[in-house]
Amino acid sequence: MPAHSPTHSCNALMPRYAADFQCIGSACEDTCCAGWKISIDQATLETYRQVKHPGLAERFQRFIKPISVEARGASGHPARIELLPDTRDCPFLEQGCCAIHRDLGEDYLSDTCASFPRRIREVSGQIEYALDLACPEAARKALLTENVLDLIESPISIRPSTLVASPLTGKLTPQQVSEIRGFCLQFMQLGDLLLWQRLVVIGHFCHQLEALLATDTPLDLDQFLSEFLGQIEQGPMLALLNEVTADHWGQAQLFFKLWQGGLKRMTSPTHTVIQEAVAAGLCTRVSGMTTPDWEALVSGYQAGLQHMPGALQAAPALLDNYLLNEMFREAFPFGMSTPYRHFLGVLARFGVLRLMLAAVCNSTPLPDPARLASTAQVFSRLYPHPSFSTQAIQALEYLGFDKPERFPTLLRS
Repeated sequence: MPAHSPTHSCNALMPRYAADFQCIGSACEDTCCAGWKISIDQATLETYRQVKHPGLAERFQRFIKPISVEARGASGHPARIELLPDTRDCPFLEQGCCAIHRDLGEDYLSDTCASFPRRIREVSGQIEYALDLACPEAARKALLTENVLDLIESPISIRPSTLVASPLTGKLTPQQVSEIRGFCLQFMQLGDLLLWQRLVVIGHFCHQLEALLATDTPLDLDQFLSEFLGQIEQGPMLALLNEVTADHWGQAQLFFKLWQGGLKRMTSPTHTVIQEAVAAGLCTRVSGMTTPDWEALVSGYQAGLQHMPGALQAAPALLDNYLLNEMFREAFPFGMSTPYRHFLGVLARFGVLRLMLAAVCNSTPLPDPARLASTAQVFSRLYPHPSFSTQAIQALEYLGFDKPERFPTLLRS
């Protein structure tokens, strides 16, 4: 008997590119089955214990391992699939396709396998659907075309057990949550400011919003938004953005250290190719890495930043689309414990991604759009939220970069 009941259809709000997404199966260059210990939910585990299929039953017994109660984390999943020790692939991966899906059907997949790279959540009474850019095909669709992040409503099939719970929003009403999220997404699409400037302003917004939510005063959202926009229109905030000097040394050192933390997660040839290109662009190396030559590393980072605009001419929406997709997918700024912490996590991930893109742009010839999208995809695969964001926020706090007045020097390219 299948582990899960059939899916049902509903309408969902989604970025335009997600409406026609399809897994490309064996053609995928970085399969989601490589390198990840796939968690197994209770319903799937009980079903796998009863499967008699001659090609699968023995593998279910051998490769599905229990997870102790203490180690289950937020998901509470009781087991996981152990990877093949020599290839680090899922033992059910055969010629780029899933043997469970092929021999038993989609309803036998665990919630994790059935949902990735899709993320479906309910926010303020609305079903929302987005894709994780750790998937190569999702990254290409989301990052290489303009206007694909416009939001549309379209029908989807949903397995109820994969629906992500609504984010914690404290004393805010569902309507206020929607208005705040809408303000952030719309502001990030304004063409009057550079991308890094928009991100700085959103940091100030989240900082002030969090301070207001921490009081006992009821939130007058219209007044708050009006006063915040007044800070921008009256000039001082924009003047600061235009006058600031970039701290490339601080950027390179901070984001390089955070980048190093993802090297141990490399599990596929695609990861290795991209990370070695990043290391080469930063005048260092992946294997046997010691303390880098900081002067050479910063010089490589600065050279890459200078070359990036030329490379991005062929993919002008890449960084904007990355941020918009992540903000929508994570219900920004309500995807972490507080709006400001969520922003700090986004800032840190943006900084590491920009470092990686700058590094691969420090090359001749410049990378083509496919290589840029692959860099963003590998980043999304190796620096997962929220575990990476939590560590990155701690680094920002330790170094004093978690203050709004430090954002311009940290973000200006």
